[in-house]
Amino acid sequence: MTDYKWESQDRATAVSENAIRDDNAQERLAPAVTRHVLHAENGDLQYTAVAGYLDLTEENIGGSLAQEPSVKARVFITQYVGDADTDDHGNNSRPVIFVFNGGPGTSSAWLHLGLFGPRIVDVLQSDGVTACPPPYHLRENPQSPLACADVVVIDAISTGYSRVVPGEDANQYHHADVDVEAMTNIIRLWITRNERWNSPLYIAGESYGVLRGSRVAARLAVRYGVYLSGLVLISSPITFGRMGFGPGSFLGAHAFFPTYAAVAHYHGNHPELSMKEVLSEAEEFADTKLLWALNQGHRLDTSTRATIVARYADLTGLSRDVVEQANLSVTPQQFRTELLRSRGVVLGEYDARFTGWNEDQLSRVPEADFTDQAVRGAFAAGINSYLRQDLEYKNDLNYELDTTRVRPWRTPSDFHRNPFHVIGALAEAMRVNRSLRVLYQVGHYDLCTPFYGAVSDVALLPIPDELRGNITVHEFDSGHMIYLDEESRIIQSRQIRDFILLRK
Repeated sequence: MTDYKWESQDRATAVSENAIRDDNAQERLAPAVTRHVLHAENGDLQYTAVAGYLDLTEENIGGSLAQEPSVKARVFITQYVGDADTDDHGNNSRPVIFVFNGGPGTSSAWLHLGLFGPRIVDVLQSDGVTACPPPYHLRENPQSPLACADVVVIDAISTGYSRVVPGEDANQYHHADVDVEAMTNIIRLWITRNERWNSPLYIAGESYGVLRGSRVAARLAVRYGVYLSGLVLISSPITFGRMGFGPGSFLGAHAFFPTYAAVAHYHGNHPELSMKEVLSEAEEFADTKLLWALNQGHRLDTSTRATIVARYADLTGLSRDVVEQANLSVTPQQFRTELLRSRGVVLGEYDARFTGWNEDQLSRVPEADFTDQAVRGAFAAGINSYLRQDLEYKNDLNYELDTTRVRPWRTPSDFHRNPFHVIGALAEAMRVNRSLRVLYQVGHYDLCTPFYGAVSDVALLPIPDELRGNITVHEFDSGHMIYLDEESRIIQSRQIRDFILLRK
């Protein structure tokens, strides 16, 4: 049994409480290696699973010539490698897709057991919104992208089992720039140690992983000459400017509006219209009258304002009083509490099909995210039991599904560059590596990151016209974690498979 000891010190000290005390490295940090068969839709695949640590090393710049690099952290990775297909030069021709979630502070268990892994956890009952009770069931995933590509699941430092080594401060990695450099180096080290430089390479990132992944794709190309074949972006705009509300910042009001209309339609608004019709009307209104009215501010005359307020209320299912009080800028928190107030329930954030209850029935602030409440137990039990029982990996550390240890997440002090605005990074990655393709997948019921923000961001990418065909956006009638919806998960998986096979 693994018997890690801990340094328990204040976060401000040089040695983080997250550091692993490693008195017996060879025995305690050995990876678990197991053999399996995936019964995929296109036939059986034999593969090797390896769960364990990758030593994140950094070159000692300015030190002695050829000095050994220093181990800074041990990054937990679960990799699935199919039986090799080699070309005439001995290169493994199977693509590799690197997978991570976001947060910051979120492990990759969600994508691992929700979409990419060879086994997935049953989270919801047949109605799609009621949580399965414990004990939870793991089942084979015949749609896993493993059928066509090796899958490498990475838990960012301080998430999952990933920790810094003794003597290192974990806080150094809780920084947008350092996080990107670390993830870039992790991928470089993996392809180097596994001799996969000449395999087709992909990255898949969800939520903050979209921002991280866009910057990592650019950094890999510019710093190391690692040109990806593709980038899968799931559930987030590529600039957090799309999240802004308030005076002088109304892109959030624009980006979230079609989501409000979609959610209202799901909960019974405009039953005579299809989702496609609702979204068409909502997007046109958002792009024209709403944006214009928000920019007009107090120049808007009373009669015109009343007309726009009425149309806003009609499309979103909110009362005109609420829209007026919010000054045409209803925030996601307000929408979550107001849409179904008459029914006494509050909407989920990550997926607004889920509902819950506020203790303070008068509040306009949701007291919890009911999506998270519904699915957390299944993913926590699923990842811990799967790693120990199926993959035979033993570790008594807490698997940090989500952690607050990364707070505060620091950003660069240079105000000219916003780490949450990565349109420039994604555009650079596409301009430098002109063969890079991007698959963008977003959900209509996501009240955390608005799908229409991603649609708008893609349209604003500063890339030449001949590269615009390299990026495709797919929308789903699902939430932030698209794969929670079983029908959407299957379609999402097949899109990823086709995306990879197109290049292969």
